[in-house]
Amino acid sequence: MSVKVDGMAELSQNIAKLAKQKVPQAARKSINRIARQAINGATKTVAKEVGVPTKTIRSRAKLTKKAENRSLTARINVIRSHMPAIRLLENRSTKIWEGRGGIVVGKYAIKRGFKQKLKNGRTHLMQRQGKARYSIDVVKIPLSASLTQAFSEQLKDYQKDIRNELSKQLSEAIK
Repeated sequence: MSVKVDGMAELSQNIAKLAKQKVPQAARKSINRIARQAINGATKTVAKEVGVPTKTIRSRAKLTKKAENRSLTARINVIRSHMPAIRLLENRSTKIWEGRGGIVVGKYAIKRGFKQKLKNGRTHLMQRQGKARYSIDVVKIPLSASLTQAFSEQLKDYQKDIRNELSKQLSEAIK
């Protein structure tokens, strides 16, 4: 006794197509999604920790290379250098208070600080330190340690996150 199944060739073609096209596409989507989530999560935590608007920190982290079907890697570039304090004033809600002996910008109080337009045309918040001849420096907010820690924390469970996201994408592809 033999059993004849109609459409077996078509079914095998669909399975081959799924393995050839949909699996790499789902992997690409899940990698890019996890990368974007890492950027958003890390910038949010750093902004809260440092006391800077999230938009200002997010401009320092970019997804420069998205994952493709051929190469399933994504690259995130993060500018970890110190941020000039004048960047706090990009957000219109941040106020600057100038008084005798210093200025206050956001949650940062800068003793012996002042606002100055430099010869290159940029405006910066400067601070006098000591009595030396060139004792004036641009006020900067340190970000390198907090950005590094936040991104390593976000990508700590990378394998598990990719596995979960890939299963979601594959279930959507099968529908």
